[in-house]
Amino acid sequence: MTTEGVTPAGSKKLDYWFTVLLTDPVALPMVRLLTRRRWLSPDAVTLIALLLGLSVGAFFSTGQRWGLIAGAIAFYFAFVFDCVDGKLARALQVTSPRGEALDHLADGGRRASAALGLAVYLWRVEGDATVLYAVVYTVASYYFLEISGAERGEPGGRLSGMSGWLAQRRLLPNPGMPDVQAITFIFGPLTGFVVAGLVLGTAMVTAAIALTVYRRLR
Repeated sequence: MTTEGVTPAGSKKLDYWFTVLLTDPVALPMVRLLTRRRWLSPDAVTLIALLLGLSVGAFFSTGQRWGLIAGAIAFYFAFVFDCVDGKLARALQVTSPRGEALDHLADGGRRASAALGLAVYLWRVEGDATVLYAVVYTVASYYFLEISGAERGEPGGRLSGMSGWLAQRRLLPNPGMPDVQAITFIFGPLTGFVVAGLVLGTAMVTAAIALTVYRRLR
């Protein structure tokens, strides 16, 4: 954990819990190393994230316990590399339309691969009806991203109370898609509670949709 109020180089001022607590401890040392050594460009890191993300579905679709574990690990590292490319680009002050397009491709490819892989897993192991959980989750999550306009929004103004305490530690007060994806595509498969993870993830996304619609129409 970083010192309160200090933003690590290349990081966003505020971010979601899964990113700050479980991803940044791995991603930030990689960013510091790549900033010094320049072994990989941000675009090359994005390509690694894309390849890892596409492998997730293949692992999940095996219908085996080892496939769930391997897919969850692949998803985690795909997310880590996806975080590294953005932090590295900000640290090096290098941005390009191609890099942004690759980043969106890696994000979408990882999610689509994981959702499709879990759908195949559920069809092979749990039965036809449970595939609906994966379908509903996928549709709901992409709809949320579409109406919200972004995955992450930082609260404006001076924060106080619990929100202020969290902000000092770079934590957003509300969960977001990285947290939902961690539950659905990492913790659920790792523990074997695939359906429970999908149900919880769908419930979180549905609540986020309702809150977003309320805020937009208020």
